[in-house]
Amino acid sequence: MDAIDYTDDYLLTRFLSFVNIRSSTRDSLLSLPLSKCEVFTRDSARATPVKGKADIEDDQETVLDITAPHVPYDDTGRRTYEKICQKLDVVPSSKILRKLAESPSIDIRHYGLGPKGTMAVSVALVINSTVTTLNISGNNIDKTGILYIQRMMEENITITDLDVSDNHLKTFGAKAIGMMLQDNKGIRRLSIAGNEFTDLDATFLTKEIEIHPTLDYLDISRNGFGDIAAPFFEKMISENNNMTELNISWNQFRVPGAKCLARGLKDNMKLKLVNASWNGIDDEGALAFSDCLSNNAVLTELDISCSRIGDKGYAQVMRAFKKNEDLEVLRIGKNNIKEETVKLSIDLLKEITTLKLVLLDLSDVMLGASVVKELESLEEVHPNLEVVHGYTDSYGKRKMAGFADLGEEALWIIKEFIEEKDLTVAKLFAEFDEDGSNSVDYDEFRQGIKQAKIPLSSSQVDALINFIDMDGDGDIDFSELVLKMKEITKKRKEEDEQRAAEARKRR
Repeated sequence: MDAIDYTDDYLLTRFLSFVNIRSSTRDSLLSLPLSKCEVFTRDSARATPVKGKADIEDDQETVLDITAPHVPYDDTGRRTYEKICQKLDVVPSSKILRKLAESPSIDIRHYGLGPKGTMAVSVALVINSTVTTLNISGNNIDKTGILYIQRMMEENITITDLDVSDNHLKTFGAKAIGMMLQDNKGIRRLSIAGNEFTDLDATFLTKEIEIHPTLDYLDISRNGFGDIAAPFFEKMISENNNMTELNISWNQFRVPGAKCLARGLKDNMKLKLVNASWNGIDDEGALAFSDCLSNNAVLTELDISCSRIGDKGYAQVMRAFKKNEDLEVLRIGKNNIKEETVKLSIDLLKEITTLKLVLLDLSDVMLGASVVKELESLEEVHPNLEVVHGYTDSYGKRKMAGFADLGEEALWIIKEFIEEKDLTVAKLFAEFDEDGSNSVDYDEFRQGIKQAKIPLSSSQVDALINFIDMDGDGDIDFSELVLKMKEITKKRKEEDEQRAAEARKRR
């Protein structure tokens, strides 16, 4: 920005007018001094006569009050951030002040900003010309906050990486993000995961994403998109000519939705990494992805793990390698795949000598000694191929199955069940706890799971009881269940972040 044409006050006025702040509030904000010095630009000189001097003609150059030292234009936005924090009664963050001045990246995830704090940061970033990355996830910014972000991004030309995940933005936020993408053509990476978007919100986002000229990475995971929205996503994926990485995991796509996603991917000639895991793809959806892989020579990594895929779907996906020799990473673990089917796929891979595949992830698929031997013989044909199998304690690391692992997996199945049935942990536990004591014994817990028709075997329930009952008192407390649920959710999230980091390294 040109220091002669623009002052902090000018830009602050423009931003505040965008977000419809009342004029009295704007005036009082601007009345706060930037410093003890007065800076006169061309515009201010025309409006304010200098004592003892004639009126300034329109064609005269900038006039400064030389009785006071010149205060240089603050292109970091630090002074403006302090000023608006003062007006809004928000405590300025030393971290934000430091980042504004020194770093191209501002990471303030889970910082408790709220709408007011978001406004202060947004105003500063209208002026700042160095920050390129902003992570403001998990800050409860609400409708007002996303409006500030949207307006800021209309003015900002340096931020190319934006993360507003986990902010409960819902439909209003989807509309604001769609408008932001319409106006800002410089953003390259956008994360809007976990914002409670639904099928009805897809139209506000997909059209703008489809035609965006620079968006390279999109994380839209952990939302409520499903089969109704799937045709919009199909068109978005097939028509987008720029995006190379898409994370659409942890949504509610079932077989019809999976078919739409696969058809879109079949026509796309740019996407390299796609994460569609934790959806209800099923065997029919896996067949559609197999057809996609047979006709797509661009994709290098596909994740369809934990997607209710069985032997038939797995076999179909593996047959796609007869036509696709370019896929480097396939994650298809945490599905119901038997070791006999894995053995057949090993024989298939031995026949294909020109594979580029370096990782076949079969996490949580248990293999016997004979199949493991077959895997070892596969190394002779494909020495660079790693096959991950069995239970894992962190992404990509093998671990022998233990009671804690089985219990964790069983609890995760309950979590999925709750989300699919639109329940809460409290509501489910209340069905187990007939006397309202917030505690049930083991038999009541087993009976509750059976009556709720949660798909767990007796051995899984036993492992789950041992996993949850931390104090070993013979009862399952509601607090124990909640704490363990939070624990595994955090663990899985860290695994996802690790996987995303590994994916970025491979790009």
